[in-house]
Amino acid sequence: MRDARLRRRFGLGMGAAALLALAVALAGGGGPDRTSMWISAVSALVSVGAFLTELLREETDPCTAADRRQRAADELAEAVDLQWRAEARLRRLYDPEPLDVHWSRVGPPLADRPRDTRRPGAPSPAITLPEPRDGDERLDRIVETFMALPSRRLVVLGDPGAGKTVLAVRFVLGALADRQPGDPVPVLFPLAGWDPRSLTLRDWLAERLAAEYRPLAAVTGNRTMARELLDAGLLLPVLDGFDELPGPAHGTALRRLNAELDERLPVLLTCRTQDWTRAVGAGAVLTAAEVVRLRPLDLATARGHLETTARADPHGSTPWTPVLADPPPPLTEIMSSPLMVALARRVYGDTSRDPAELRDTGRFPTAGHVEEHLLEAFVPAAFGENGRSGGAWSPDAAHRWLRRLARDVGTTGTWRLAWWELPTAMPRALRVFGPAVLALLASAALLVPLAKFGRGVVADWDSVPSTVLNYAGILLGLCFGLARLLPATARTPQGPRQLVRLALRMAAAATVVAVGMGLFVPPLVGSRLGAVLTQRPAWFLNGCCFGLVLSMMFGVAGLPRRPLPMGLPWAGSPSGPRTVRALGAVVVFTGLAVYGYSRQTAVVPALTCLGAGLLLLLAGLRRGERTAAPYTGPGAVLRGFGRGLRRGFVACTLIGVCVGALVGCVAGAFAAYEIHAAGPRASGEVIEGWELHRTADGGRSVRSVVREEFWLVGRTGLDEPFAVRKGARISRDERLGTFTGTLRIHQEEGAWVTVWKGGSRDWRGRSVDAHNLVRALPYEAEVWLVHRPPGAVVLDAVGPFVAFGLLIGAIGGCASGVYRALNTPSDTMRAAGPLSTLRTDRDATLARSAIAALLTGGVCLVLLSVMPPGGTLGTMHTEVWVQVGTSSLALSAWGRLAPARIWLALTGRAPWRLMGFLEEAHRRGVLRRSGAHYEFCHLRLQQSLAAAPIPGPPGAAPDLGLVLRSDRGQQSP
Repeated sequence: MRDARLRRRFGLGMGAAALLALAVALAGGGGPDRTSMWISAVSALVSVGAFLTELLREETDPCTAADRRQRAADELAEAVDLQWRAEARLRRLYDPEPLDVHWSRVGPPLADRPRDTRRPGAPSPAITLPEPRDGDERLDRIVETFMALPSRRLVVLGDPGAGKTVLAVRFVLGALADRQPGDPVPVLFPLAGWDPRSLTLRDWLAERLAAEYRPLAAVTGNRTMARELLDAGLLLPVLDGFDELPGPAHGTALRRLNAELDERLPVLLTCRTQDWTRAVGAGAVLTAAEVVRLRPLDLATARGHLETTARADPHGSTPWTPVLADPPPPLTEIMSSPLMVALARRVYGDTSRDPAELRDTGRFPTAGHVEEHLLEAFVPAAFGENGRSGGAWSPDAAHRWLRRLARDVGTTGTWRLAWWELPTAMPRALRVFGPAVLALLASAALLVPLAKFGRGVVADWDSVPSTVLNYAGILLGLCFGLARLLPATARTPQGPRQLVRLALRMAAAATVVAVGMGLFVPPLVGSRLGAVLTQRPAWFLNGCCFGLVLSMMFGVAGLPRRPLPMGLPWAGSPSGPRTVRALGAVVVFTGLAVYGYSRQTAVVPALTCLGAGLLLLLAGLRRGERTAAPYTGPGAVLRGFGRGLRRGFVACTLIGVCVGALVGCVAGAFAAYEIHAAGPRASGEVIEGWELHRTADGGRSVRSVVREEFWLVGRTGLDEPFAVRKGARISRDERLGTFTGTLRIHQEEGAWVTVWKGGSRDWRGRSVDAHNLVRALPYEAEVWLVHRPPGAVVLDAVGPFVAFGLLIGAIGGCASGVYRALNTPSDTMRAAGPLSTLRTDRDATLARSAIAALLTGGVCLVLLSVMPPGGTLGTMHTEVWVQVGTSSLALSAWGRLAPARIWLALTGRAPWRLMGFLEEAHRRGVLRRSGAHYEFCHLRLQQSLAAAPIPGPPGAAPDLGLVLRSDRGQQSP
């Protein structure tokens, strides 16, 4: 199928065959029903053929390794350029022009000796640069200055707020503008995330590059593409914030830099002057590197910038003119910082505020007081400008929420705010409880209506309390499973050792549940999982088992507790969206056909097809964000599905059968003990209206000695009616009739049957299941009737659980294959924005759940065809089938965000419209976007917001929010 000519011939041949078959069918007659059937069959054949053709087609890539590296470098340059140009507009760096910041060169001891500032390893003699000409020390000449350095190593020093990050941004943009094909790509790396004591510089750079630009995580040979770019000299790291490293690690970091930098790895590094002085004094300089220091702004430059950006009156005077004509010393000192000048411009850009208040030395006696005032007033000014203070978010509320977010964002281990990391701000218990509740609600939204109106396709609960108990058990099982059975992150190893650990934890939890069954509801009669009236503790314990089973299947499938945003697998295919839409249409029409064929017994398959088809149609309408891995064609998806299917089937079957046998043995042992610990009973003894009988062959039976009324109940999923006592808590089923009189119950061929008065063993030609009548007998009569050898008691309890384990293997294998094949991480670096990534993850999650429900439903239909109605599994296959698709919604990044948003809103940490608020903060310049992440516009602003007390609403308790932490684990000032 790789040859386009063969694909065309195959498609034309299939179309000709379909038209021929259709012509023959129409010419043969047979009525409209036969014609409609042929039309449907031919349409389905064409759709399936087109879909398989697309799946079998493989994309070939004839590029060499050098071509692939060059293409990856060009794509990286494009992504970085788009990212930082957008941020430059947001920072208003060129509105109307950048601040005219100058720099000056620094010599030893902060820099290496001039004669050593040459390219490392170069055989030529040392080359020194001439003294800079007038104007060379401007910020816009930094790229030219860097390129003129023989060593391509430059260290930029400056005081806090001097403009080091702005210089790094402008350097990246300038270097990208001058870049030619084959030149290295400048990429800005905040150094706060590097631990030089445990990770080399190159390993960290490759790891961060692959994490933020997911296509570079693709492995070719034994290296990632990110590492190939590093080794090939196609990367120019711009390391921002050397001072953000822990003080004790500065010496190690410098040694790492000197050891790992070479002629293929240039570098530009920024640091605070004071921290660099201490680092160099305790260790060594960065060899062969030039060092420059950003000079403070002079008052004339700051005044000119503020007056240029302010509104002037007819005489040419601005509000800043009298303020800066003769400023007090604190204001003069503040005006030397580019950051403070930018904040002052923003705070007093609104005509409602007068900068003359900055001349009040009583209110602002020092420069620190002016700085705190500007930082404190920035957020309210940003949300109150343009006359929109009365909008959806008031300035005070926005200020309060951003303070809380500034503190909570530190819990993620990074200075960035990622929407998929927001759940980490919740308490640990809520991180598990929230997704479990969401999964429960999604499952109940389908299972409860099916149980009430599905005519027996899902086992109904006998009352509202039993429903609540069952879902409480599922919730408990899911909570344990999500906390202990799922891998922590997507990068957690998932080899055989982890599967063995999962199996042991599953067995331990199931043993606890089995002990509860043995104590409260021992299987005296034998285990049955369908159409059985059980005591209410059994509903809770069964729910616990069900929650554990779902969690185990998700753990085998590799769904982590902290998932990353997903992309649509067909995002890189030109015809992928059309194929998905066509598949969705076929599934929808299949659901309609199934429902029209059998409205009574096929309601669940029909609804599953309809829902899954609609979700696929909607997902196919979006191309979505770029995926982290390059598009490799449907063949790779099928191979991933095959690997996941094999792994899931083997692991889920082994764990399900072994754990099921364990549960059956434990519960059966309790039942055997209870049966054989009961006192002896004589044949003919009457217990509460039931007479005990022993037959000649040693069998046992009981007979009612008084007339009682019994109900005969039928269910669509069963091939024979069952009998219950009048007044029993019975679910919504079809009552077939009522019998009043005496009857005898005995075991025949492994089943409990009834003999009515007169010797009749059936009702209208159908045998009657007496299992529920045995469960309703007085306790002493029940124990006497079910007496059998201990081994038989245990085997009767083990059988259904082992069968359920086989069902788990079949369903879990399909689910694992789907989840692994369609788990395509999104490219969070090149994303259009956080909202776009969120929507793409939602669509990918819904499509993945729809396909999982379709495949598991198909497996269940096969099982239904080979299993006799009314078997020991009852309708458990349907319940697993439905919940495999719905429960996984809560295990996606999009699903986990829902409980986090609710908790943040209820605790006052964020508004209900959280993502809309973050977008508004971005539009107002408080936050900036870096791919799919948000960042505060300046670290000093984030530190100020995090350190300030958070006023709550009137009457609210004082905030005890989390302290903002940096990657080095230290508290910010």
